[in-house]
Amino acid sequence: MCKVYAYVRVSTDKQDLENQRHEILSYARQKGLVIDDWLEVEVSARKNTTARKIDDLISMLKKKDILIVSELSRLGRSIRENLNIIHEMHQKKVSVHLVKQGIQTNGDSGVMGTMMISNLSFAAELERELISQRTKAALARKKEQGKRLGNPRLHEINQEKTRKAESFAESLRPVIEEGIAGGLSQRQIMSELNQRGIHTSTGKEWRLIQIQRLLNRLGLCTQKK
Repeated sequence: MCKVYAYVRVSTDKQDLENQRHEILSYARQKGLVIDDWLEVEVSARKNTTARKIDDLISMLKKKDILIVSELSRLGRSIRENLNIIHEMHQKKVSVHLVKQGIQTNGDSGVMGTMMISNLSFAAELERELISQRTKAALARKKEQGKRLGNPRLHEINQEKTRKAESFAESLRPVIEEGIAGGLSQRQIMSELNQRGIHTSTGKEWRLIQIQRLLNRLGLCTQKK
């Protein structure tokens, strides 16, 4: 007895997940189909077919089964990959239903079916490329206008961390300058701080790399490590 499967893939957007589920359920009701199993994946389209569970999906499907997806781009990330996936479905005599495109392959891998899938894949690839170009152009404009890119809150957090690090470094300046004036090497300064019980900002003993960063932050240097 044939089964009906639904495949849903999103990157991170939970709203998109619900939208796909709604589209597939509405389509199934219209066609008088009952979905037996759902395969939902939250992963980027850039990941391989194993990570996107496409391989698992193909292994599950049997002859005369039905697969419903909201659109072709949820299955593959390129023309070649979509064709390979659909070809495997056809070999297993699986019917693939693409909701948004209103297409049903019926397990037929004929010339028209291949051409149709190729055209849809090309359109999806072109759309992704155009979106990418528009995003890059928008970011470039903002950069030229002097606008700060990225998450403003994250920038504030990083600024606060920098201020605290600078304040902490300045509190150690007298000790560090005293060590340098006495001809101490970086390792000796590290040992001196640890022996005095002067810890890092996180309350731990100093390591050489941390001493080097501290010297750089203070604009000080010593020739010997």
